[in-house]
Amino acid sequence: MSSVPEDSHFVCPECGGSNCATMIMHVSTVPDENDPWSMVLKTVKCGQCSSIIPAHLAELWDDISINEAKKEWCDIYKKSMPNN
Repeated sequence: MSSVPEDSHFVCPECGGSNCATMIMHVSTVPDENDPWSMVLKTVKCGQCSSIIPAHLAELWDDISINEAKKEWCDIYKKSMPNN
């Protein structure tokens, strides 16, 4: 694990927190279409609620809105969040 750069933008789609505790890099060599986490290469852990969030949602990649990130989090990732 490594710390998150101070200049990175973080919004937790679970609690709305802006304090990112850690960043974790993953490499999956066998993508599984039944496991959305198998395609996630970077996750971040919320410093407030301890949720493990795909970085593309927490860092609002490709200019997605907070509402879009929250919807994707709830619909796809929340129920199967890894225990890191």
